[in-house]
Amino acid sequence: MRDVASSKPSAVKLSNFHIVISSLAAVAGVGLAAYQTFAPHQAALPPVNVVVSVDPQKANAVVPNETVSKSDSPALATQTVNVAEGATLTAALKDGSDSRYSFASLFDGEDDTFLAINPPDTEINILVLFKGGTAHEVTALEYHPPAGVDPVSMATSVDVMVLPEGELGASGRPVMSFDLPQSSEPRTFAIPGREDGKGLWLRVVGAPGSVKSYVGDFKILSEQVAP
Repeated sequence: MRDVASSKPSAVKLSNFHIVISSLAAVAGVGLAAYQTFAPHQAALPPVNVVVSVDPQKANAVVPNETVSKSDSPALATQTVNVAEGATLTAALKDGSDSRYSFASLFDGEDDTFLAINPPDTEINILVLFKGGTAHEVTALEYHPPAGVDPVSMATSVDVMVLPEGELGASGRPVMSFDLPQSSEPRTFAIPGREDGKGLWLRVVGAPGSVKSYVGDFKILSEQVAP
């Protein structure tokens, strides 16, 4: 079990990415001062349009002397991608937390590495910008609690906002709040509306009254059509 709370990740300088988050009544007690972060502005890759051409004669062809039963159209095959892989991770607030914590340990897929929130901090705010500045449809957030940690010392909740491309208006976007499991069991939280965005803001709240609060591993999932 490795405590990687104090190691500093390789910082990536960000420019021209202005985000304003206002207090949102939907989440009690969540108040964020306006902040500004900078990231390389890259245009999202254009969508790929696939057109399938079908020969009408072949489409209507029926094998003689055989009965053809009507069936529903088959569902498209999908695959789930972890869009946190290769993402840029930095502090969402200018509080110096990116110099105190290794945010990369929260997204490395290893159950024996985790982050410890140390006093006087009671929470961490993380900005996740997807690789290449590409927007993705975010469908779920998967969480694996830290292995070998007393449940009373585990982080208790996470607030999530999907960040749109361009500037975030003063009204912001909906903030979703999820209770993190106080056990070794992983949990998957569905993102209502399958919001499209180029990144996430995560606010992880530590255990009240605990000397240290431990945070496990996150995956940011996007369900896509399989190739």
